[in-house]
Amino acid sequence: MSVSTQPLPCHHIVRVVAIGTSIVTARHLFADGFHYPLLMLLAHVSIALGLEVFGTRTDVSATTVQNRSHSWTSRAWQALFAVAVAVGLIFTYHSFLHNRNTTLCVMLLGLDWAAVLNRAARWLHQDKLRSIDIPLSVATFLLCIVLLLWKENWLVGKGIEFLLIAVVCMTIAKYLWLSGLVESPVSFGTINVDAYSAGLAVCLPLAVFLLAVTGWYNRRDFCMTGRVIWTLVSLTAGALSLVSETRMKKFTSLLQEKVPLNTRIDFDFGRPVFPLLVLAIVEGDNWLMEHRPSTTSGVQWLGFAIAYLTTIDITGLTSTVAFTGEGTSYIPIPGFKSQDEPADQMKSPTLEDTEAMYPPEFTCANEYSLLRYISLAWQASLGILAVLLVVYCAVLAPHIEPGRRSWDLDIVIAWYDEPIEQVVRTAQLALELPNIAGRKVRTIVYNKGSLNETELQLNFPIESSLVIRRLENVGREGDTYLSHVLDSEKVWASHTLFIQAEPHEPGYLQARLEDYFVQDTGFLSLSHVRNFCSSCDACNDHSGWTEDGTVLRDIFGRANPSKTCQDISLTYRGQFVVSSRRMKQANQELLRDLRSRLINDDHFGYTLERSWGTLFQCPTISERCPTLLSGWIGNRVAVEDCQCLDRES
Repeated sequence: MSVSTQPLPCHHIVRVVAIGTSIVTARHLFADGFHYPLLMLLAHVSIALGLEVFGTRTDVSATTVQNRSHSWTSRAWQALFAVAVAVGLIFTYHSFLHNRNTTLCVMLLGLDWAAVLNRAARWLHQDKLRSIDIPLSVATFLLCIVLLLWKENWLVGKGIEFLLIAVVCMTIAKYLWLSGLVESPVSFGTINVDAYSAGLAVCLPLAVFLLAVTGWYNRRDFCMTGRVIWTLVSLTAGALSLVSETRMKKFTSLLQEKVPLNTRIDFDFGRPVFPLLVLAIVEGDNWLMEHRPSTTSGVQWLGFAIAYLTTIDITGLTSTVAFTGEGTSYIPIPGFKSQDEPADQMKSPTLEDTEAMYPPEFTCANEYSLLRYISLAWQASLGILAVLLVVYCAVLAPHIEPGRRSWDLDIVIAWYDEPIEQVVRTAQLALELPNIAGRKVRTIVYNKGSLNETELQLNFPIESSLVIRRLENVGREGDTYLSHVLDSEKVWASHTLFIQAEPHEPGYLQARLEDYFVQDTGFLSLSHVRNFCSSCDACNDHSGWTEDGTVLRDIFGRANPSKTCQDISLTYRGQFVVSSRRMKQANQELLRDLRSRLINDDHFGYTLERSWGTLFQCPTISERCPTLLSGWIGNRVAVEDCQCLDRES
C-alpha cells in the first residue's frame, strides 16, 4: 500500500532555524564583547530589505500593482503599525543584550499576547451574555507572566524594561494586523510598499539616530577580531529571520523547484509551535555550546507552559473550524503575510477573517453548549494550576535561611562631598538589619572632601562607633579601600563592608546583606554579579570597559596562583563585604602595585572596581545567584551560590 507524499513546508523550517540561529549567534557575540545590538539590527534589516526589493523585482505579479486610495485614518493605522514594528525590533535586540537569561526572553516574546488581547477586546464588545472563560484565560495568562518574572534570578531593571517594551510594541503591531486595520501595500504616490517592509524601513533611520546619540564610535571595545564567523552566521540568519512570510515562501519554493523535498508526514505545524522549537534551539545551545544548564527554573517552565496553553483555542481544536495558527506570528519577526497572494493584494485579516481563525464559540444560541463547557473547563483547569503554582512559590517552597549570624563588622565609607545626612543613611543601611543589629560595629569614614567632620560626629548613630580618617583626593574609592587594607595596621573586624557614601541601589544592597551576610562570608559582592569574562583575554562589559589581557592575567595570576583565569565575575559600584581572613591572605605586593598604578592612571580605577572579587580570591560567583532585583522581590538560593565562604577544610 503506497502512502502519498507532499512537499516539505521549507518556509516554516527555514524560519525557525533562522530565528533560533540568529538568537544564538547574538548571545555568543554579546557574551564575547560585541555590545552593539543596533549595529547588528541595522545589518539584518538592510539585508532583509534588499531581499524584499530583489524579490519584488523578480516577481512577475509585482507588475500588476494598482494604486488604491487610502483614508487618513487608514494611513494613521499603517503608520502606527510601522512604528510599532520598528520600535519593537530595536528593543527586542537590546533586550537580548541586557538579559542574561535568553530563555526567558524567548518565552515572553514567543507567547501570543495579541491573541489574548484580541479575545479580551471581543469579550468587551459582546452584546449578549458574556462567558467567564475569556476573563479567566486572561487572568491566568497574566498570573503566569508574573510567575515568570517573579522567579527569575537574573532580573536586571534595564533588561526587563527593554523586554517588556518590545512585547508591547510587537503586540500592538500584531493586534492591528489581526483587527483588519492595516492594509498592504502602503501607497506613496506611484510607489507601493507592503506594510511590514515599511516597518523595516522605519527601523533604519531610527537605529542610525540612536547609534549617533549613544556615541558608539567613541567606545574602545569595538573589535571584530575572532568574531568573523559568528558575524557571518548572524548576518545570514538575522536577515532570513526578518524577511516577510511571502518572500520566505517565494525563496523556499525556488529552492524546492531545484531540489524537490517531499515527506510522508504532515509537517505543517503552523506558527503556534514556533516558540517551542526556538526554545529547543536555545536550550540546545545552553547544553552544547555554553557548557552549562539553563538558569530557568522549573516554576518558570511550568508557568510558561500554562500561559502558552491559555492562548490555544481549545474550541477551535474540537470544532469543525480548523485551527492552523497562521494568523499569529512569532517575535521578533512579525511574518504577517501568510496568505499566498501577490504583494499588492496583501491585507491584514478582516474582522470576519479573525472570527474564522478564532471561532465565535460564545455566540451559540445554546448558552450551555458543549463548546462553552469545554472552553470553561479548559481555562478553569489552567487557572487552578496557575494558582497552585503561586501558592507553592509563596507558601510551600522551602526557604533557605542564612546560616549563623555575622559577628563584628567594620563599615568603611569612602566620603568626598556627599551630604552628611547621606553618610548617616548609608551607615544605617547595615546597622538596622536584624543580622547586624546588636553586634559590635565600627564605622570608618575616609574623608577626601572638605565638609565638616564635627557635624558628622554629632549626627552619627549611637549604635556604631565612628572613626574619621583624612586622605588625599586621588584614585577614587579604589585608593580609599586599598589604603584601609594596606595602612590600617591590620586591625580589622572579622568582616569589612566597603561602600561609597552614596551607594547605588541601597534597597537592593540591603536585601542582599540581609539574605547572604553570614558568619562564614569570605567575599560577598553587593552589586550586579555577572560572568562577563570567559578568560583574561576576552574581558569586557556593556559599558564599553575593556582591559588588556596581559594586565588581567598578571592581576589574576598573582591573586589566585592556583586557579585558571576563566569565568571571571566582575564586581561593580565599589560595594562588597570581605573577611579579615581574605584581607590577610591577599597579595600585599600586588595591592601596593595596583595602588601606585591607580594614582598615576585614574582610568585604571574602572579595572580595579571590577576586580575586587579576583583580588580577594573569589574570582567566580555561581550563575545560580539572583540579581539584586530578583533577590529584592524574594528569590533566594543557598548562601554559597552568591559568595565565597571561609570554611575550614
